[in-house]
Amino acid sequence: MKLKIALSGYGRMGKEVEKAALARGHSIILKADNIYDWENTGELLPQCDVVIDFSMPASAPDVVKMCFKHAIPVVSGTTGWNRELEPLRQLCIDERKTFFYAPNFSIGVNIFFEINSKLSELLSNHKDYYPHIHEIHHIKKIDAPSGTAIALANDINVHHSVYQSGWTDQPGAENEKVLITSERTGEIPGTHIVEWASATDNIEIRHTAHSRQGFATGAVIAAEWVIGKKGYFGMRDMLKIN
Repeated sequence: MKLKIALSGYGRMGKEVEKAALARGHSIILKADNIYDWENTGELLPQCDVVIDFSMPASAPDVVKMCFKHAIPVVSGTTGWNRELEPLRQLCIDERKTFFYAPNFSIGVNIFFEINSKLSELLSNHKDYYPHIHEIHHIKKIDAPSGTAIALANDINVHHSVYQSGWTDQPGAENEKVLITSERTGEIPGTHIVEWASATDNIEIRHTAHSRQGFATGAVIAAEWVIGKKGYFGMRDMLKIN
């Protein structure tokens, strides 16, 4: 099925999504990078099959609500708006809309999530190991920590018996929280390292993205997958990870 796609956000990721979508035979009906673009091209929205959103944290909730209003599926990879996400997830379910959200659309990263969860579970009864997540991104990335790092910390919270109190970005204040540190340098697309350190050894898992292409292609595949479905979805649903 060839889709008519609206792009919300036309920065680096938006442009990569456009390339990926065109390569898979889809068409881009509108591109909106700010409120003025929506005012000038918004009338084209009803013609679209799906909206792919890589906008800004401040605008993403309004984009999702707009898609709900027009009953158009929305796939969002915008991070940094976690507080607004849960109410929109519930609204999606209550009103039978279509919303696919992922902090990272890379297939490799989502396998990495599962390894992280399993490792946390295995270390749950070994209290002498302490977790630390370090993420590295390009200097233009706005949010820190990254949405992927926060998702990794949340999965540790779920699967570990001690570290269940969220996360912190303040070294020395961990206690029962997962420490996340962030680094912004060069043009790095994204590196995430999860380390469990003890007095005797360290265990480390790492995911390194070589380009944004994997993220963009994953978002387009999610847009293809979500057509015809109702509800709130994520990568675990698409990848059939139980």
